[in-house]
This record gives sequence, C-alpha cells and structure tokens, in this order.
Amino acid sequence: MLLKLGLGLLILPLMVLMGIWGFEYADVSSCIYEGGSYDYLLGECLMDQQGIFVTFAERHPSLVSTSLWASCAGLVFTIVGLYRGRS
Repeated sequence: MLLKLGLGLLILPLMVLMGIWGFEYADVSSCIYEGGSYDYLLGECLMDQQGIFVTFAERHPSLVSTSLWASCAGLVFTIVGLYRGRS
C-alpha cells in the first residue's frame, strides 16, 4: 500500500507539471514558427512587438513547489515501502 502511494506521489505530480508546461511550450513553439514573439505574462502571441520572457517557475511558483515536494514525499514513501516489504 505504501509502495503504491509512494510511486503515485513520485510520478503523477511531475507528469501533471510536465503536461501543463508542454501545452504552453506547444503554444510558444507555434507562435515562434509563425514569426511572432510570445508574451509569457499575457499568454499571447505578439506579431508586432517583442514579448516579455518570464520563467515557468516564476509564473506558477505554487504549482512547481507543490509538485516537487509531493514527488519528494513520494520518494520517501517508496523507500519506506520497499524497506518494509523486505522486512
């Protein structure tokens, strides 16, 4: 039980984080391919002016922190689950 919970907490938060980042990356990539500049604060493709770059972690600090802490907790649960499984 603890092993399954740990593996879920280890993998799922990072998959969600990478999924959200991936959707944004696809928007940015298509904007640049069309010749525009992506404004990260507005979340829009700008064709006539330069957009402002702000890192993903600065725009979504609670999402990034929660995902990483949940994965750390999952690692601990997984290690404990593996240890208890052998005892």
